[in-house]
Amino acid sequence: MTLSIFGRWAVADDSYYSTNYILSAPTAESPGSTAIHMSSNSILAWADGYLDVQYGTDVDTAWMTPEKALGPAEGTSFEIVSLGRGGQITLTFPNGIGDRPGADFAVFENAIDDDFLELAHVEVSSDGTNFVRFPNYSYTAANVLSFGSVNTRLIYGLAGKYRQGYGTPFDLNELRIAYNAQLAGNTDFSSIFATSLTNNFPLLDLNHITRVRFVDIVGDGSAREAAGFVIYDPYPTTGSAGFDLDAVGVLNESFIPYAEWATIHSASTNGLGDADEDRVVDFQEYMMGGDPNLASSAPVPVLVRSTNGTDSVVLEYALRRDAYGTAWVETSADLSGWTNAAPQNIEQWSDSGFIHSALHFPTTAPSGFYRLLFKEP
Repeated sequence: MTLSIFGRWAVADDSYYSTNYILSAPTAESPGSTAIHMSSNSILAWADGYLDVQYGTDVDTAWMTPEKALGPAEGTSFEIVSLGRGGQITLTFPNGIGDRPGADFAVFENAIDDDFLELAHVEVSSDGTNFVRFPNYSYTAANVLSFGSVNTRLIYGLAGKYRQGYGTPFDLNELRIAYNAQLAGNTDFSSIFATSLTNNFPLLDLNHITRVRFVDIVGDGSAREAAGFVIYDPYPTTGSAGFDLDAVGVLNESFIPYAEWATIHSASTNGLGDADEDRVVDFQEYMMGGDPNLASSAPVPVLVRSTNGTDSVVLEYALRRDAYGTAWVETSADLSGWTNAAPQNIEQWSDSGFIHSALHFPTTAPSGFYRLLFKEP
């Protein structure tokens, strides 16, 4: 498995993590950008609490509003908390953040354009005491004036990369790769960064991140990135100096692995048991929120004909937000041969415990069969 990222590449098996100065992802809405819009349906939840606010210098009381970092991103210049020069804040989340394929959360700042970027280090914790900082790199070569420009393609792993309304994504799996690489001696990290990483990563549960901390980067050249080089951003600024946090969106919430769920519910270890004889195997109960010991709790998908005037069928189902697995649909004309079914349209929405899906399939024959399958990642 190869992870391609700015300035470095990582191969999980070889535990390699290093820099090779390749341009980072470009500005929001540009081809190849990783920016996530604040209205994206990939966002499942938002921060709901804050802790340990420590304001830096040159920030007016009007901007000392940490409650404005809670809930959905506003995408404006005003509905934010300003950390001040060198300040920090920690946010909490209703269901935590979990490590699944791809980015796991996104950070929204209030940059007015693609170039005026005020940056912050990003750190995560499971226990609220031990934090691990994301590897980060900066190739801005010289001081940036108070209202000067920062090229987004020269920074990686720092919050504030994108303009307001667009979040910078962070993938928890990168911490695991960086840690393994450091143990193998295959990184370009400074001794300070490497020591912090190796001491604190073992204290993380990547499946259950409860806090994300932001530490403003003072842009005068006193701050350092993971390789030990200087980080520059606009300096000096006053009134609302430093990183301006709009919101943090959760892309993957904490999850309960099947093995843990099976132990709690006395279910089969392989997921194929059906103790309550409701014809729903244990792994399906886990994925869809059923009780493997209660026959009346037998969650199944529902197949209906479309009511919008089109010749199509709709498969509706709900998956637990904290279940770790994947689902896909297959179709057959006669129950003998099955092929992957590609929906022509997908509707998704979420509530407190589930992600609901409605998959629309074109009707190509008088009759047909569909099945929903599950597996662990």
